[in-house]
Amino acid sequence: MNTETLTGPEQNNEKIQSIKTQFFSALDDFNKYYVYYNKNPEVDEFQNYYANSKGQLQTMSKELFLTTNSIDKHIEILDNEMKDIAVKLEAEKKSNDEMEKMFNNLQNTKNGSTILIEESKEEYNNQYYANWEMILGIFVVSGILATQFRQ
Repeated sequence: MNTETLTGPEQNNEKIQSIKTQFFSALDDFNKYYVYYNKNPEVDEFQNYYANSKGQLQTMSKELFLTTNSIDKHIEILDNEMKDIAVKLEAEKKSNDEMEKMFNNLQNTKNGSTILIEESKEEYNNQYYANWEMILGIFVVSGILATQFRQ
């Protein structure tokens, strides 16, 4: 797509304003010389003025048509660009939703693993203290048994 070759809105507006300002004077001339030409078709001067004013109106009409056509093409190109952008935006929204779900799952996994680590530490500490209690119990029982068998 080549938007650089398209005329900008300011240029189109200037063309339309220029045609607008020239149109009414050209129309007045056309009306005046149309009447003169039809009343006196044999006068070459009226024929020339009539042909010139008619040519001016046709030129303005052509310029206005080309400008409108250019605007329509520009609108069509912009519409196609907007459709492409809308499709890309929709794809990005879907991608974003999937990534958000993945992120939430990772957060939940992280939270779950943190809980598991804390529970494992707690179990380890409980087992550690139980082992020390058992060792101390064995020493105490051994000491009691040793004193009992010595006597």
